[in-house]
Amino acid sequence: MNLPKNKHVHIFDFDETLCKTNGKVSIIDNDEEIRFFLHPSDYPEWREERWVENYPGRFEMDFSEFTGYPTKGTAISGTLTLLKILLTSEEDHCVLVTGRDELSGPRAWLLNHGVDVDKMIILCSGDPNKRMCYESVINTLQPDQITIYEDTSIYIEQCREVCTKYEVPFDFKLIKA
Repeated sequence: MNLPKNKHVHIFDFDETLCKTNGKVSIIDNDEEIRFFLHPSDYPEWREERWVENYPGRFEMDFSEFTGYPTKGTAISGTLTLLKILLTSEEDHCVLVTGRDELSGPRAWLLNHGVDVDKMIILCSGDPNKRMCYESVINTLQPDQITIYEDTSIYIEQCREVCTKYEVPFDFKLIKA
């Protein structure tokens, strides 16, 4: 694939940035015998505290509300409109980086909301660490600048770290829907 290089790359998150899902991550704490629910923007912060790594086997996580097509998902019109506009630009590349572990649901949702997904790159990390996706974007597209649109500050900082490593100018928009 011969993609044009040295363009401004715009990286969009999916849940709570383009699509308001109202989903929650369900977590069972086997030691305390309780279940609690985290908003998708709170889950990465909880994982950053390394609960899962420090207490192996203690937590069971259910991401079923983030699997497949987001049937209750509603468009976050500002960022969705911006994505559509940027997809028509010759000076920009658009990329979707989601923490989900599958792409078919977000891709179908975007198509149903008028997004030309054939003009963008779509990646999933399947993990609260999106650094490898950001590195892939930089090494594939060799951007002259990156702007990330994200609802979670941890992912913004991960992208900033990778951009700093590769000396790529960085900007961000924290989305609060």
